[in-house]
Amino acid sequence: MTHRARLIGPLLLLVALALGAGAILIATRTPAITPWAELDTRWGTYLSEREWGTPREAVGDDPWGMDYLSAVRQPYAHGEDGIAGLVDRDGTFHIGWAVWDTRQVRVAERLFGWGNPSGEHGEEIVDRRTFGLNTPTSSVAEATLVYPNSDPQFRITFTQARADDRGGVLIASVDRQLGAEPGASPAAGGELPLHVVLKGWFGDPASSVEPIEDGILLVGPDSVVALVSVDPDDRLISAEKRALDEQLRDGGLAEDEGHIGALAHRLSIGTTTATAATFAWAEAPDGEAAAGRARELLGSADRIIEARRAETERVFAAEVSEHEPVYRQALMSLLWSQSLYRWDGTSSWIPEWEGRVAANDVLIMPDKWEFPWLATWDSAFHAVTAALIDPQLGADQLRFILSPDWQQPDGHLPCAEFVMDDECPPVFSWAAWRVHQAGAGTDFLAEVYPGLLANHAYWKTRLEVEPGLYTGGFLGMDNLPRAEGQVQADASGWMAFSARHLELIAEELGDADGAAAFRDDVEAIGAAVNERLWDEDRGFYYDRNTDGEAPILTKSYAGLVPLIAGIVPDDRAERILDTLRDERQFLSPHGIRSTSADSVLYRPGYADQRGANSSWRGPIWLPLNYLLVGAIGERDAAFAADLRTRLVELVETDWERTGRFHEYFDAETGEGLGADAQAGWTALVANLVVEGWPAD
Repeated sequence: MTHRARLIGPLLLLVALALGAGAILIATRTPAITPWAELDTRWGTYLSEREWGTPREAVGDDPWGMDYLSAVRQPYAHGEDGIAGLVDRDGTFHIGWAVWDTRQVRVAERLFGWGNPSGEHGEEIVDRRTFGLNTPTSSVAEATLVYPNSDPQFRITFTQARADDRGGVLIASVDRQLGAEPGASPAAGGELPLHVVLKGWFGDPASSVEPIEDGILLVGPDSVVALVSVDPDDRLISAEKRALDEQLRDGGLAEDEGHIGALAHRLSIGTTTATAATFAWAEAPDGEAAAGRARELLGSADRIIEARRAETERVFAAEVSEHEPVYRQALMSLLWSQSLYRWDGTSSWIPEWEGRVAANDVLIMPDKWEFPWLATWDSAFHAVTAALIDPQLGADQLRFILSPDWQQPDGHLPCAEFVMDDECPPVFSWAAWRVHQAGAGTDFLAEVYPGLLANHAYWKTRLEVEPGLYTGGFLGMDNLPRAEGQVQADASGWMAFSARHLELIAEELGDADGAAAFRDDVEAIGAAVNERLWDEDRGFYYDRNTDGEAPILTKSYAGLVPLIAGIVPDDRAERILDTLRDERQFLSPHGIRSTSADSVLYRPGYADQRGANSSWRGPIWLPLNYLLVGAIGERDAAFAADLRTRLVELVETDWERTGRFHEYFDAETGEGLGADAQAGWTALVANLVVEGWPAD
């Protein structure tokens, strides 16, 4: 992977902890700070937010068999999770936060939410977490937690800043939540108790933890990690995952044997004062050097944080002339979506996939809590937006999914963990072309070209129903009203879209024969779609049964994909544009609805009954709207500009109100819905801001 940082040999890592003004460790000199762009990316905000409730951690034949409560005590098979945590790219050592207010039934070591069977509309995070600063090197990163979710009392801001490749600082700043009332039994003077905990552990359970006078040593096979503090109130050493939760709630942490360590501080938070817990970490070849460096950084923690904050004023700044705040935060939140994703296909739920994939990399997840797994067409959109940050970061997303570590020998690209045998829309050649245009280079195109060819051939071999017409199943749009297993307007359109961009790639790589073949594919698909899937009376494209009947005559995103693919004749394109401009059908104040408002299936927001999902039956989704802006712009620049404005203001307004980038949006109210940190493809708002409308 291009962004894989250089490996460092056996090291000693020291993390020093002090409490705000109570710090007694004094720096002997002012530490140097490496410019953010010169840092490597070995360490970063890559710790997953949720490992439980995934196919890779299935219990028996139930992918949701491990819930939040069992995750407290049951070890994971493939990864780790935590709150606002740091981890190195090799998963060697992890740092995560935990908090407890003495009243909740569980110590918060990970964010709380509902799994799909329990959530009102599927997976649903409950804890109130928002992402703030981040940079391509995690030089500074910030997330805020309002705690507890049931009765908010505290606002806790977790900030980490790297001083150089081998050291940095971490600060948890706590104040009372504005407007919150004290709990049932507040401390004298209106103060409330809060335990703030630093937890550290190796990925290898064969490591061990040893006590030292002012902290703990975590001893691994190749490195030693020391966590020290000024007068910690509690210290944990254990081999049990549940130990922190159980012991802290039972009155205090205890020292035993094991590979998990933690230091806890009992804070009292008043209504008008804030308290900060400050940590520093450093790597060095020996303990003395590491300790000295960590104390040096600790004594300058405020200066390091302020210096990094000042740097962020120039990160992604002055790149756009309007909507700069939402543009910058979309990119920063996309960086927060990076996670160390490890999975070899082993799952008791889908045992036939064992050993067929080999994920072990830092990749951008669709949503770090609600969808903490790879989804391939999401990754394509992630790549296009990540290329605004760094073309190679975008290229890395596509390199992985088009490599033998994910793509199957027959060319199949597993859609996502829950649907490994299914297809996602083949948008990968488009994404590769866009990332190439952003600066990834022809070497990148040559690297992914074989995988793109294999996936295109897979579709032609396995999914072509009749010449030029395709079926693809649900295609990542769960309940879009269209016919599965039939001739699909969207599947056929996506294949034309794929071939059109493969033609561009082939020409760029000097493959004239390949370019000609893909040009023929576009023409053949276009002819078949226009002959078999166009309904002249209704002026729209619909799925068909093989006998020619249209089983579902609802206008939806499915029938708009031929327009996106550029295979619609001019006269028909005008009729579709009229439909898109019609506020009684597709055009809402906020963008293009996923299902026409005149359909009996139309639901603009959440379903009106528990457990039902209306996500693609009316709400607005950024990825399809983004592609539509480009397709419309080729025919009606004014309409495309208007749609672009609606979409940018939709995301911007919701972000300014909530601090979040939502998965999709209510078509009538503009309310953000679904996953609340979907800076994955909702980060496409950054492309809309900077591009006007997408290039081909």
